[in-house]
Parts: sequence; structure tokens; C-alpha cells
Amino acid sequence: MQKHEFEELIGETITDNQYQIIEEVYMWHPSIKNTSGKEEVAELYKSFGMTIFRDMHKRACRIRALEESIHVREREVRAIQREIEELKSTE
Repeated sequence: MQKHEFEELIGETITDNQYQIIEEVYMWHPSIKNTSGKEEVAELYKSFGMTIFRDMHKRACRIRALEESIHVREREVRAIQREIEELKSTE
């Protein structure tokens, strides 16, 4: 979702800093559904303002960090598996 899309949904403008928090919640918070996320986030903002996003932001950031950690470790595992295969094929 783009900042201007969100602003159209809520009918007002927000700062770039506010949008950064909203975007991270939109992308990473487990309560936001993939199919209706834009509308959910807009409704949350209309009902509760930035307060709810500040509260949700910490969890969203932690989930993002854990997901990134998983991807790093998956790449490490693939590299190890390739090395094992290379060592097996040189026997």
C-alpha cells in the first residue's frame, strides 16, 4: 500500500513518520489479514488514530525481525547443503 492510497482511504493526510509506523503494522502485524488489510488498517486509524498503531508497532517489528532471521538461517542451511553435496560428489 502506498501512502497516498492510505490517505485516500482515511480522507486525510499523515506525516511520513506516521505512515512508516502504519506500513510496518500493515505488513507485519499478525492481526492484519492479507485479503482485507488495507481496509482494516484504515478502519483502525479512523477509529483509534495513531495510538493503536504505536501499540501494535512493537509486535510488528519483532515479527519482521524474526522473519528476517529465518530467511538468513535458511540461506545458511542451503549453503551448507550445497557444500555437503559438493563434498559428496568429489568422492
